[in-house]
Amino acid sequence: MNEAWEVLIFIGMILLMAAIFGLCIWAWRSGNKRDGRSSQQWEELIQFVEARGWSHTACVPGDRYCGGDPLPMKGTNIPIRDHIVGEFRGRPISCFEYTSRDMNADGPDSVLYSAVFAVTMPTPVPRMVIKKPRAVDKVNARADALFGGGKVMELGDPAFDEAFRLIANDEEFARSALTGSMAQFLTSDPRAKGQPLRFQENLLLTWHRGRLRAEDIDQKLNYLCDVLDRLPAQA
Repeated sequence: MNEAWEVLIFIGMILLMAAIFGLCIWAWRSGNKRDGRSSQQWEELIQFVEARGWSHTACVPGDRYCGGDPLPMKGTNIPIRDHIVGEFRGRPISCFEYTSRDMNADGPDSVLYSAVFAVTMPTPVPRMVIKKPRAVDKVNARADALFGGGKVMELGDPAFDEAFRLIANDEEFARSALTGSMAQFLTSDPRAKGQPLRFQENLLLTWHRGRLRAEDIDQKLNYLCDVLDRLPAQA
């Protein structure tokens, strides 16, 4: 009897994975036709990846990237599309698209696309998010605390605290990481105001609303590497 249940559970898991994969491929194909990314732009993306010697996978589970915007805080078999893996400036990198639905966008069935860029760090660190302040921050602060997103804190640097919203699980790490040249770099570099950062485990991520396109990749990865180059050794 136990063996029969084990077989049924195994078959069920296979069917579930096949359904997730099929849904992801359908969304990938239909999305490319209706959201403004032309077939030529997609071909340029693939050519860019091949020229760099990187790898491209149409759809994979993206659970390791979950932990906050634009992905869920936690997830199981969360599908991501156009997953690219390679090396940039001596660091392992990855890029991909994540799709979600938003009632506040263009209707209840509207699809939101986010392009996500990540650089792998040599050692894991506590979760920390740095992003542009918004009017809804007071509401989000309660949500961050409720769902384990971290504590909203101020660094004590007037220029930094005015320009950014800082959310951290470990206040000591946040202050150590953002002392000196790092805070000065973020407040003076024009790229920082429009590109949020999320430190999580051994990843540093940034993202923007829209499709993943070849012309954005170098700029985003250069910014992430520039940030990591200024991360203090003690952090």
